[in-house]
Amino acid sequence: MREVATRGSWPHDSKSIKHDKIMATERISLGINLRQNKIDGSSSFGKYYPEVDLQKTLSLRGFADHMTEHGSYYPRYVIEGVLNQICECLPELVAQGVPVKLGSLGIFYPTAEVEKDGAVASIAGMEGLNPNDIVKAIHIRFLPDSTKLDNLSGPTFKKACTLELRNIVDTEEVTINGKTRKVQTLKPIATAVAELRAGTVTPTPGGNTGGNTGGGSGDGGGGDGGGGDDLDI
Repeated sequence: MREVATRGSWPHDSKSIKHDKIMATERISLGINLRQNKIDGSSSFGKYYPEVDLQKTLSLRGFADHMTEHGSYYPRYVIEGVLNQICECLPELVAQGVPVKLGSLGIFYPTAEVEKDGAVASIAGMEGLNPNDIVKAIHIRFLPDSTKLDNLSGPTFKKACTLELRNIVDTEEVTINGKTRKVQTLKPIATAVAELRAGTVTPTPGGNTGGNTGGGSGDGGGGDGGGGDDLDI
């Protein structure tokens, strides 16, 4: 049986406490990579910013298997069926302007994105207005629960994670079969530090790690800029 992570310090009911003691042998770490800012002219040029070391995305069936391995009373096919039903019903409700709160996880809700130059200048401009002309897109957003009992907001959720520094991540362009592609490279931070001490690499400009701006995942970096914990899906 594979090891599973406990949910850290946030409150548990008596059933989940007993379950965690039985099922979890250790807390699995959340990897943190560092990505260098290479934007010319940036005041943070050369500094390294943290981003999460994302693993392979778990499928719905894999998630159902994971729940079954956690000692669920229900077989995988029942759990998978319920999850599939959630996936069908939740977007339907959100599309009607109904936010959906999934227990202590958080709330899924819709937001509107305005078309370029789509803002209505005055009340007079609202006469005969078709909302499709001003709304570019409707997004499903997720807001983690932030109540005192089940706080999953960023700073509190961090306490439930065991952070582990892992790699320096970079994006490079390579040519494969005549086509240019961007690939992500990883170098263990311990290796980079050892090379620096041995004098086999030149220190990069800008100093060490950056502040709390967030590295974000993927190629862009930059993260959410500290503007809250709701996610655009």
